[in-house]
Amino acid sequence: MSLIRKIRLRNPVSGQDFFTNNNVFLAPLAGIGDRSFRAMTKRYGAGLTFTEMTSAHGLANRNRKTLDLIKISKGERPTGIQIFGSNPEIMNIAASVCNEYPADLIDINGGCSVKKVMKTGAGASILGNPERFYKIVKVCVDASIYPVSVKIRLGLTEDRINVLENAEAAQDAGASLLTLHPRTARVKFSGKAAWEYIGLVKQKLKIPVCGNGDIKTPADAVRMILETGCDAVMIGRAAIGNPWIVKNTVRAFETYPDEADAPVPSKEERIQCALEHLDMIVTYKGEIRGIREVKRHLHRYLKGIPKVSMVRHNLFELATKDEVEHELASLLG
Repeated sequence: MSLIRKIRLRNPVSGQDFFTNNNVFLAPLAGIGDRSFRAMTKRYGAGLTFTEMTSAHGLANRNRKTLDLIKISKGERPTGIQIFGSNPEIMNIAASVCNEYPADLIDINGGCSVKKVMKTGAGASILGNPERFYKIVKVCVDASIYPVSVKIRLGLTEDRINVLENAEAAQDAGASLLTLHPRTARVKFSGKAAWEYIGLVKQKLKIPVCGNGDIKTPADAVRMILETGCDAVMIGRAAIGNPWIVKNTVRAFETYPDEADAPVPSKEERIQCALEHLDMIVTYKGEIRGIREVKRHLHRYLKGIPKVSMVRHNLFELATKDEVEHELASLLG
């Protein structure tokens, strides 16, 4: 009984739909999930990827840096554009702007717990009022030619868990997919994700439900599917510098119930993958910005390689692509 499946997502207003490649998704990761990262994980089997969260105000004002965030290459699709905001009118305009770009899905961020985002009433703050949340989702569904999904948390605090109300509001407004990170905004990423709420939401909704939170290994992903009945899983921080977790999770889903040890990438595979990521990010962003940003990933690519501490230290002092390539290649000697 394979756990792998393709998920159909549809906009009930425009009628436009598509199928994901499988049910192992890559989470939208602010400051991390750029085109190069998405393309790497797609190469390793991600069924659906998402852009970094993108300001609805920035899109409505057609800010150049904001628009750069929603540029999607053919090799990474299917991909959703994640937007955040609190004003329904601005969210409507932002969704309309997204129609001008090649994508497959619009995703509404209802999960960001960063204080500066929540202070604006966006991110997880929109969960405080399910009626307003419904309106935000509805105006995006009406404006978008693409299917619309939402990513939410349990609520703002432990004494204000209203996940079922918000989940039903999203479905009633026309959302085609709901992703739940079962923690409250107050706890951010601390403690243990309450997976039982994923199961409760799955029982309540008719639309597909994706589970997110505490997936660190393929075995975790399998367990989430079995324990909650969710339709898909979303892998986040565990994929940084580790696209093999996506590949091995897809493999675990395909071969279930057989259990096999996930192949561990060799030193050569890790370094080659890091070099490919380096090349892509420099191509997309230029050498200065690309080198600065790829350093967020390199230490994770090198994890587990013996005697790598000096190389890891040296990498953070380097400023050119040639220097970084030479330092990484030194590990192959």
